[in-house]
Amino acid sequence: KGWLPTFFGYSAQGALKYGLYEVFKDQYANMLGKDNFEKYKGLVWCAASASAEFFADLALCPFEMVKVKVQTAPHGTFPV
Repeated sequence: KGWLPTFFGYSAQGALKYGLYEVFKDQYANMLGKDNFEKYKGLVWCAASASAEFFADLALCPFEMVKVKVQTAPHGTFPV
């Protein structure tokens, strides 16, 4: 039970995580400039990853809520 919201939730999370990572990495690199980006490359990657994960998890949360509701509802009471 609950495999469909899990599938869609983790699909949305994965798509946003990898897509937004590239967007944030580019944005942060442009904000710092070429010299500072080379100097703090690891921190830029870490900040881009954390930012992307934050927004990707926001997309996942509603699907996880539906999954838990499906799994904990008494048999036949959850409208599908």
